[in-house]
Amino acid sequence: MVDDISPEEVEIAVKETRLLLVEAWSPSCGPCKDLGPILEELEEMYEENSNLRIVKINTQAHIGFASKNNIFALPSVLCFFEGEPAKYVCLDSRGDTQVVDRLVGLRPMDHYENMISSLLSI
Repeated sequence: MVDDISPEEVEIAVKETRLLLVEAWSPSCGPCKDLGPILEELEEMYEENSNLRIVKINTQAHIGFASKNNIFALPSVLCFFEGEPAKYVCLDSRGDTQVVDRLVGLRPMDHYENMISSLLSI
């Protein structure tokens, strides 16, 4: 089960984990509920990999975290790589390449898998 942690615990995890995915969620967010099983499956797939950790943070309970991290839409999966916001190259809806540090909105599992495998291969 994906741990629901505090902002302070996120800061510690960023420093201690090579690749950290943080789902910003809210109890009233339907797509957040749909993302839960996807993240749990990813966590299970990578449970033997100590370089990856997946957590979540309730932005309704931790409004300051949402503000500090410029979270304007839920769910948002923030990605930290080697202690910094990730620089992940992906295609946007128009097919243009962009560098991002998060995936916003409910996405198919392969979007998260691609990000994980891309960053862990560095």
